[in-house]
Amino acid sequence: MNSKRGTSIFRADEKMNFPFSFGKKNRAATNSKDTANAKKVAIPSTQEHVLLRDVREQIAILKTGDMAALIEVEGIDFARRTDADRAGLVAQFENFLNTLRFPYQFMVGRQRQPLEEYLAYLEEIAKKHIDAGQKLYARFLYDNAAFMLDVTQHVNPQIPYYLITIPYDPIPPDDRARRNLVLTRERYERGRDELAHRCDQVTRALARVGLTCRRLDDEEIAVVMHRVYHPNIPDYRVPPIMRLKSYIQSSERAP
Repeated sequence: MNSKRGTSIFRADEKMNFPFSFGKKNRAATNSKDTANAKKVAIPSTQEHVLLRDVREQIAILKTGDMAALIEVEGIDFARRTDADRAGLVAQFENFLNTLRFPYQFMVGRQRQPLEEYLAYLEEIAKKHIDAGQKLYARFLYDNAAFMLDVTQHVNPQIPYYLITIPYDPIPPDDRARRNLVLTRERYERGRDELAHRCDQVTRALARVGLTCRRLDDEEIAVVMHRVYHPNIPDYRVPPIMRLKSYIQSSERAP
């Protein structure tokens, strides 16, 4: 095998099919070919891969015509309950699931716990104590803030959140088979009313189990979508309208 500089280590029948050429001879032809292909093939934007189309009236509308509502459920300390309480909760939750006659999905996620607002609050309280001559307590607040900042440098504080997704398909099966996915005003209003009924049924049933829940509004749905697509960016760093614009194409709006 010849190892001289500038000499190919592959024989003519061994050359590999690289996506680009290293040789000066074929570089111009390759570049012109790639330019022609680039003109023919339009590279899709990131938003085209996101199914979300719009958010309005507490409803997430997908590009497929499907609609969905989100319900947030507050967790309970199951581990500190007695065995009898646990068995009772499990039985009640099982009965709740058996009463549902429509599809649903449970979602468990984690969100970063922001400390900026709390630290600003501590600073404000500490300044008031300094003005009142209570420097010792102010020092305690500052030390507490410094400790929390030091801990968060090594640990990312996160808290879990629990959601129930309630979907609804307003497109008739025949139209969906023909790829007629137009979400008309009539279909939208029918889906809106049905989702309101389903969410009311879920919240009432969970209240009997002892779980506190509520339906998310448009802004809160935007926050959830932001967490899904940007898990490393805290919620408070992105303005509400930018959360929506970052993953919804402005040219595609529901009726």
